[in-house]
Amino acid sequence: MSESPASRTQLIRSATKRLDSFHSASYFSQTVAAALSEAGLSPQNQYLAVRGAALGAAPPELITATFYAFSPSFVAERVPACWDEAAPARVLAARLTGVEAMSAELFTAGEAAGRTAEFADLAQRILDRIAPVVAAQDLSGRALYAGHRAVLNSGTVRAQDPALQAFLDLWAAITLLREYRGDGHLASLIAGGLTGLEAIVLDSATGRSFKPGAMRKSRGWSEEEWRETAESLAARGLLTEAADSADLEAEGQELKAAVEDLTDDSVEAAWSALDDEALAALKDDAKTLAVRVAEAGIIPQKLFGHG
Repeated sequence: MSESPASRTQLIRSATKRLDSFHSASYFSQTVAAALSEAGLSPQNQYLAVRGAALGAAPPELITATFYAFSPSFVAERVPACWDEAAPARVLAARLTGVEAMSAELFTAGEAAGRTAEFADLAQRILDRIAPVVAAQDLSGRALYAGHRAVLNSGTVRAQDPALQAFLDLWAAITLLREYRGDGHLASLIAGGLTGLEAIVLDSATGRSFKPGAMRKSRGWSEEEWRETAESLAARGLLTEAADSADLEAEGQELKAAVEDLTDDSVEAAWSALDDEALAALKDDAKTLAVRVAEAGIIPQKLFGHG
């Protein structure tokens, strides 16, 4: 029996979120950070550089546009200075070196050593299942995804240790899923009439994203800028108050839901490459992957939550 459209959408959301934990871990991994530092990147420039390098030596305006939620002044302080520290090709190579080392920590070393074959089989199963989805992802209107697709292909993503190739390939494929959905999400935010700062203020108020303080710090917005935007959103009936403890009003919840629905619509065609049975199996395998990432403690949970 096939899933209803709503159930299928939830399956895609769940599988995507679970898979994304492996990609997201690379932004918090000290091992990845060390590889980027060795390439010459200062810590404060690493996030913008590792994602922006797929676009070449992009100017700050392009990074601000494609990353959407970052303060333009914050970006300008780091771009193009990051390209003086390390050229995009060097950044991309260092990123893959770091991800490969992180993968070894997650799946072949320490407490994972006895489960290496199990994890390798898991990686290959997930890869086989998401391959047709990735292949079906169209380039139209997906600038950041297009840049990543150009650099994260099988010809360039080569592990130094052949035993880690499947894990590196899996990270690359999940990254392409993430950036594709991310570009669709930005289009949905624009359709919803939300600026980058408005979007993350509302996101923090859900309690399922970065805490407001962590969001401000990572995206470069001042407390004054945040507070002014929160006050405006509260006046529009989207937030309960302007404080960091704010919740979404019913209208804010509806707006967030509408944006997420549009985001789901933006990826639906690509995910039609999987039938319901394959999608359910992928969700289960993705859970095993996400549990392993969580067990490793790479992503600091204290940054997330409400207020």
